Amino acid sequence: MYFFLKEPNGDKLTPIYLIFYLKTQKKNFKYSTGQAVHPVNWNSKSRMPIAKRGASGADLKHLSSMLSMYSDFLEENIREFEKLNKPLTREILKKLFDEKFKHKAAKGDSRYLTTAIQDFIDTKNRSNGQSDSWNKKYNNLKNKIIAFENHKRKKVEFISITQDWIDGFCGFLRTIDVKPFLPHNDNTLHRAVRFLFTVLKWSFGKYHNINLKDIANPVQNYQPDDVYLTDEEIVILEKLDIATKELQTVRDLFLIGIYSGQRYSDYSIFEKEDIQGEMIIKKAQKTKSESFIPLHDRLKNLLDKYNWNLPVIDGDRFNILIRKVCKAAGLVEQTKEIIYRGNEKEVIYRPKYEMVSSHTARRTFITLSSEKGMPDHIIMKITGIKDPKTLLKYKKTSQKSVVDSMQKYWG
Repeated sequence: MYFFLKEPNGDKLTPIYLIFYLKTQKKNFKYSTGQAVHPVNWNSKSRMPIAKRGASGADLKHLSSMLSMYSDFLEENIREFEKLNKPLTREILKKLFDEKFKHKAAKGDSRYLTTAIQDFIDTKNRSNGQSDSWNKKYNNLKNKIIAFENHKRKKVEFISITQDWIDGFCGFLRTIDVKPFLPHNDNTLHRAVRFLFTVLKWSFGKYHNINLKDIANPVQNYQPDDVYLTDEEIVILEKLDIATKELQTVRDLFLIGIYSGQRYSDYSIFEKEDIQGEMIIKKAQKTKSESFIPLHDRLKNLLDKYNWNLPVIDGDRFNILIRKVCKAAGLVEQTKEIIYRGNEKEVIYRPKYEMVSSHTARRTFITLSSEKGMPDHIIMKITGIKDPKTLLKYKKTSQKSVVDSMQKYWG
C-alpha cells in the first residue's frame, strides 16, 4: 500500500491517491483521498508529506494525519477479512471506503472544526428531524467557536485540538463578552464542552483521528439552586385573575406542565390520540422514552379548554411571560442562588419569580409528588425518567417538609 500524486512533476496542488495491490485479483485498488499537496512538499521515498516547521509544517502534519486515516482503515479491513478467511476485492474495498470517507472527501475545508459542526447539524436534521432547541444548542456551539476564532484571529483546525486547547476555550467562555453570549458559569460551560465532545465523537474518522481518550471535559457541573412551587403557590396561580389572553395561556400551559410532569416540548404537543384508557401515553421528543401520564381532572380540564390544540410559544418568550405571571402572583420572596466559575463563587439573591422557567413545572411535579409520598418508580414512569440519578437532580426539599418530618419522627 502506498500514496501517490496524480501529477508528481506539476507546479501546483495535485490530488493524492491511495494504491493497494490485491493479489487475489492481480489488480490495483486505487482510491482518491480527497486531499491535495504541492509536489515540492511531497517526499517521493516515504510517499508522505515532508515534515517542516512553522505554519506550513502544521498544515503538512495535518495532511499526514488525514492520510494515515486511510492507511489505517485499509489495514483494519485487511486484518478483518483475513480473520474471516474471506477474499477482499476492489469492489468491496470501494464500498467500504465510500461509506467511510466519501462524504468527507468532498469537503475541501475538512480540517476546520466549524465545518464539522455544520455538517453534524445538517446530517442530523436530514436523518432525524431534530427539534428547534437541539438546533439552537449546536448552532450556539458553532457561534462560540467562531467567537473564539475571532478572539485568537485563527480558525480552529482539528490538529490544534488538545487538552490545552480545551482548557483555553473554557477560559474564553468564562469571560466571554460577545453578544448574545454572557460569561459562562460552570454548568453552562460543562454543557457547551459536552456538546463539543458529541461533535468530536461523531466526526471521528470523517474529519479527524484525535484520540478522544487523551482529552476530557475539565469542568465539573454542580447542583443548581433551582426553585419549585409549593401547593399554596399553585393554588394562587390557578385562581389568579390575569388581564391578557397571552398571559392566561402561558399560565395554563405552565399548570399543564405541573399536572403532567412533562417537559414543555412534550406537553405542548399532547393530542387526543395519545389517550389510552385513563392516561396519556407519550414518547419524549428529547429522550424517546415513554411516559404514562394519568389523565386526572385538573389536567383534563385544561386540555379540554384548548380542545387539545395547545398554542405554541417560543421557549425564550415563554420564560419571560411566565415570570411576569409569577410576579403578579406575588412570588417575590428572596431566593439565594450560588454560581460557580472555576475557583470563583458568586452568591446572588433574587426574587423567586425571576428564577422560574418552563422547566420549573416539571421540577415542581417531581418534588411535590415525592414529598407527598409517591414512590420513585411511579414518578419515573410518569415523567419518562430512566436514571434514578436524574430524578434526584430534580428533587428539591422545602424547609417546611424537613421540619414536619422531624416533628413526625422525633416529636
